[in-house]
Amino acid sequence: MKVLITGGAGYIGNELVYRLAAADNVNEIVIYDNLAKGNYNLFTGLRKLPIANVRFIRGDILDSRKLRTVMEGVNVVYHLAANVTTPFADQNAHVFEQTNHWGTAEVVYAAEDVGLDKAIYLSSASVYGSYNTVGSVNDPVNPRSFYAISKQRGEDHMLRLLEKLSVYVIRCANVYGYSKNLRFDAVINRFMFDAHFSNRITVHGNGKQYRAFISMDRTVDLLHQLVDTTLEPGVYNLVDKNLSIIQIVETLRKIYPDLEMIFIDQHLPMHDIWVEHDERLDTVMKLPEKNLLDDLHDFKRTFTF
Repeated sequence: MKVLITGGAGYIGNELVYRLAAADNVNEIVIYDNLAKGNYNLFTGLRKLPIANVRFIRGDILDSRKLRTVMEGVNVVYHLAANVTTPFADQNAHVFEQTNHWGTAEVVYAAEDVGLDKAIYLSSASVYGSYNTVGSVNDPVNPRSFYAISKQRGEDHMLRLLEKLSVYVIRCANVYGYSKNLRFDAVINRFMFDAHFSNRITVHGNGKQYRAFISMDRTVDLLHQLVDTTLEPGVYNLVDKNLSIIQIVETLRKIYPDLEMIFIDQHLPMHDIWVEHDERLDTVMKLPEKNLLDDLHDFKRTFTF
């Protein structure tokens, strides 16, 4: 099976490449990335890919001709390429619109032309907007930020393909955990770095705001399983836990007992994003259950000092 991963050198794509390279049913991987974020960590280090048949092509998903050529002969495409600029998800609307909306449209056009078997699109739980109740896949979406709007529009393009091939739209929670190309703008990752090296973290708002989270291991495991699954195509929530910022801090203090916490604009209540765990994915996920404390202990071991 030949697999194409757009954004394959990114935070999640990086780890997905390693996981798919170890899979018996994948014999060729094409990484398609413009390296706009300086994601070179995949290409260096002592951690070698288990198969030799991996190619890297430097290209942009807005490059219609190149994308169409690269997708020839591909069985499965993972569309991970996106502009994600946390915490500036409501600035520079045109950047999100170009990459996340129209870039996804280009992936869809190319997929229609070449006749793929399957497309897997990593969307975002942010498409639900702010909910006082838990958002499920049966709820209407209500994206509030430019980032969320662009991801929802990308979903619309992907779902057009449902009549022609198997399409999985995965509304992913906030991902945390180790990758060779770490994102330290993600809240738990940033907290871990600051706690480990500065013993001090900064919380915006009153800390009572809830967000949906999923570990890197579980995210990559699910994406890997989708390469060859009997799961019904459609829209799914990839969520493990809904946690408040204060709950995350309390867990961190079990690892770093003397951790200092500084509030900024503590008087301001922040919006919540609760997202329902999708039980349909439980039959696909292969990893054992782990709590946040176990995950953060594992994360701590990846720091060099």
